Amino acid sequence: MKKWLVRNTDNSLAMKLKTETGLPLLLCRLLAGRGIYTAEQAQEFFGGSELSDPFLIKDMDKAVQVVEDAVNSDTKITVYGDYDCDGVTATVMLYSHLEALGADVNYYIPTREEGYGLNESAVRKISEEGTGLIITVDNGVSAVNEAELIYELGMKLVITDHHQLPDVLPRAEAIVNPHRSDDTSPYKDYAGCGVVLKLIMALEGDADGVLEQYSDIASIGTIGDIVPLTGENRIIVKRGLSEIPYSENMGLIALIRAAGLNEESITSTGVAFGICPRINAAGRYKSPEAAAELFLAQSGKTAQLRAQELCELNEMRKKIESEILESAKQQLSDNPKAFNSRVLIVCGEGWNHGIIGIVSARLLELYEKPCIVIGIEGNEARGSARSIEGFSLYTAISACSEHLTRFGGHTKAAGFSLPKDKVPLFCEQIRAYADEKFPSMPVMTEEADIEPDISDLEISSVENLKHLQPFGEENAAPLFLMKECTIISKKPLKDGKYTSFSAQYKDSQFRFLCFGIPYDMFCYCIGDKVDVLSNADVNEFNDRKSVSIKVKDIRRSDFNEDKYFAARNIYEKILRGEKTDSRLLKRIMPDKENMKLPFDLARKMTSVDSAAQLAMAHGVNYCLFMLCLHIFAEFGHLKLDRINGTMEFLQGGRRIELDKSSVVKRIIKSCSI
Repeated sequence: MKKWLVRNTDNSLAMKLKTETGLPLLLCRLLAGRGIYTAEQAQEFFGGSELSDPFLIKDMDKAVQVVEDAVNSDTKITVYGDYDCDGVTATVMLYSHLEALGADVNYYIPTREEGYGLNESAVRKISEEGTGLIITVDNGVSAVNEAELIYELGMKLVITDHHQLPDVLPRAEAIVNPHRSDDTSPYKDYAGCGVVLKLIMALEGDADGVLEQYSDIASIGTIGDIVPLTGENRIIVKRGLSEIPYSENMGLIALIRAAGLNEESITSTGVAFGICPRINAAGRYKSPEAAAELFLAQSGKTAQLRAQELCELNEMRKKIESEILESAKQQLSDNPKAFNSRVLIVCGEGWNHGIIGIVSARLLELYEKPCIVIGIEGNEARGSARSIEGFSLYTAISACSEHLTRFGGHTKAAGFSLPKDKVPLFCEQIRAYADEKFPSMPVMTEEADIEPDISDLEISSVENLKHLQPFGEENAAPLFLMKECTIISKKPLKDGKYTSFSAQYKDSQFRFLCFGIPYDMFCYCIGDKVDVLSNADVNEFNDRKSVSIKVKDIRRSDFNEDKYFAARNIYEKILRGEKTDSRLLKRIMPDKENMKLPFDLARKMTSVDSAAQLAMAHGVNYCLFMLCLHIFAEFGHLKLDRINGTMEFLQGGRRIELDKSSVVKRIIKSCSI
């Protein structure tokens, strides 16, 4: 369960912005909450259409000169890319442009087996094929040894990249990266394909013409790399989405249609969830060249075949992802000690290293604590980790890196490799690090933009939200906190896979859609008051428009999250056998009287979270409630599935004898250590 936050929006600044711009008040409130306070800032956000001069980026002039010299001298050029969506689109863009210039050019995209970036084997192969100039896209800034090899073999190197730079830079004719300490260009947050777009603009000298020709592909890579959709990235994506209906790239249109989307109404959300995963799937299973070939297809038939191939690979990805996720959950179920730890760590033989990052993200969302997934192949293990705000993976892994052969990443995502036989030691070190540094772990948060007025949820107001698009990183779709919604009715959707309910909010009735909650897990009743975190959209059916509220999270209105998180922390400490304050013993120790309500709820409900919320509403401490469930399970009255957050009441349980309960003994031990 996440901690809910609401942006601190200054309404006086919002009103001032409305006066200066004439924009609707709802948009002004949302903009003010996101740090846009003046008419100039709003104009830049909504109306920005020009990218900065590409030559402001350090070494851009050198890169252009080297590339032009290679083209004019018929020197063979190899564009060296990466296997993800950003790397593939960047490769395709630069390759296509150089080919149009008449260059002798090919491209090379390493597989996941080769690993990220330049590698010795690939460099030697490229040299043997007669290449004189290698241009990296979306990689290269850390390839110090490989760069030296390139020059030893008589080739030259130009690097275009967007990743953070190491202390020592590689040898190269030019290193085009806005994050360089000596770079004074105004925008820094491009994806790799964004840097390539700027290089093409510098080569062509016609920024608008380049945007018209390449922004469709650049928008896909920018969205796929989850860089901020602000500033120049917003311009690139907004322009790209508008160009897609007119795109001449047959592969892109074929992929959009194969994904069940419409190029005439494509959105950043559709790209993020429908297009990018299919491009990434090629690099996960087969070869990223399959995705590159899609974008380079010269016939409709080839484009359709490649698009279908990517869709099939994506289905394979989802199947394998599901299998690994279920295996990981089973590991946690079989090993409660691992599940109770501050950092979740699971590992498995043969787990595809192209999938473990997705699984790690899924586990993070499910269990709201840092997750590390390790796949073992032969004698090598590869790990992928995801974390929450406040627990830096990079710092943690750095502190436990003595057995790693390589690692990298940042605060919330990281990857690493190590010998198989060192995995147990590494896992032990990470858990020990978390235990020492984080007596209380940080909690996941969800931040709403505003608490909406009824006028904010009128059709015209919700339709105005489209002006904030494209949505993405650092420009999320507006999230509303709707408090005290009284449930009027509820019904299943899609054979119970989803839930729909109607509720009254501030004297108006709205329909809420819960795509993340099956009907049999929706434990709120008619008449209950709930708080809802939601996105709002306008639905049109039979020429009739209505506002649709899409639920992102829901809880009882009387839920006290501060008490919940404090009690949850104590509960988890008890499960780990750690010391707790002895003064809490009276509040958390189950007895015949305080077990009555938990027992009654366990008989009636199947959702642990919903039952816990109801128990707390009746004054039952969360820690006490959960410990009662453990006792019911211990004596055969309950099947408690903490992995899936469910419980099932069982008939024929044994008589509960608290003095013989191992759970009670654990509580006493924890409070007396």
